[in-house]
Amino acid sequence: MPSTVRNCRLAALVLLPLAAGLSAISPLYAQSAPAPTTLLVRLGSDTLAIEQYTRTSARMDGVLVSRSPFTTLSHYTITLGANSAPVAAEYSLRKGDGTTIQGAMQSLTMHFLSDSVHMIGHRATGDTARYNAAHGELIPYVNGSYGLFEIALARLIDTGRDSAQFALVPLAFAVRNTNPLPMTRYAGDSVRISWFGFPVYARHDGRGHLLGVDGRASTIKVRVDRVANVDMDSLGKSWTARESTAGTLGPASTRDTVRATIGNANLWIDYGRPALRGRNVWVNGVLGDSIWRTGANAATQLHSDSDLLIGGQVVPAGTYTLWTQVTRDGYHLIVNKQFGQWGTEYDASRDLIRVPLRDTPSPTPAERFTIGVDPRSASDGVITLAWGSKLLTVPVATK
Repeated sequence: MPSTVRNCRLAALVLLPLAAGLSAISPLYAQSAPAPTTLLVRLGSDTLAIEQYTRTSARMDGVLVSRSPFTTLSHYTITLGANSAPVAAEYSLRKGDGTTIQGAMQSLTMHFLSDSVHMIGHRATGDTARYNAAHGELIPYVNGSYGLFEIALARLIDTGRDSAQFALVPLAFAVRNTNPLPMTRYAGDSVRISWFGFPVYARHDGRGHLLGVDGRASTIKVRVDRVANVDMDSLGKSWTARESTAGTLGPASTRDTVRATIGNANLWIDYGRPALRGRNVWVNGVLGDSIWRTGANAATQLHSDSDLLIGGQVVPAGTYTLWTQVTRDGYHLIVNKQFGQWGTEYDASRDLIRVPLRDTPSPTPAERFTIGVDPRSASDGVITLAWGSKLLTVPVATK
């Protein structure tokens, strides 16, 4: 099939309802790495983004069209030095139709130094520059990009190592810190990436070009496949135009707070609400995790101004986080004394109580994860965790 026809065909397919569109896009694992490389990023049955890039020994140029929370078009250029080490980066972010995002940084220039990065943010009103301390083997990172993992993979191959710990440098002026990115090669054509302590697996062609990424065992839960090339500018404009009638995808997980009064206790639970997106989230526990944050993104928080009994155990007045664990005996709710942290930061030594959850089929399947507090009498009620076809419950009462 001529490339122009193939590109138009794919661009049309990804604009169909996502369940139908994805079934028509076939991963191209059998191909050698073409230039450019195009990656399709999915969460369950939904397309989150498409990324297209080219990488040589001297530079990497990429475009990322992302749908969440609305369509954006990112461009990045990474200048590479010896052994694929990044030297400098240019980054810009626009709406999918190419127009500027009001109030946002228009573009960013970054220089990687021995112990820091020099950042210059560009706005219509002028430039802002600063240095951020940064140590180790630095890898530029754009939120939602998986192609940039190729730079770390190329560094491993160029230096003949089987493993290394890199430091991700977000291409975002407001972010000052780096994040560790341990990477280990195995099986000749694969790498294991530790994403905030959870495994992400990537396949490559032996020369450092990605063939696919599987993050379903991690907190990001995405699958990334190589697909045929797409006209990225046209795709961004098409997705933006579609939003005017169909609405935006919105954030992958919304935030909500449920409030209730049980006896003399006023309590609230603040949590993230992920969606099913065609997934069976309860297989092998909850999304495959042994300890789940009972929601998404920031840790789920419970606050009460009076002492409670949850599952018959005492929870003094205060603020806590809620976690869910699956064991051979079923599901358990954990109340932990740490709070205010991101949802991947769990410290078992600070657990207050662990209580069993009753597991029953949900009378009304829920697309988005929903926590409820249902008062049953003047002094007691039930905390409910509903998602998909499952309903988990535990009694709550005033002490």
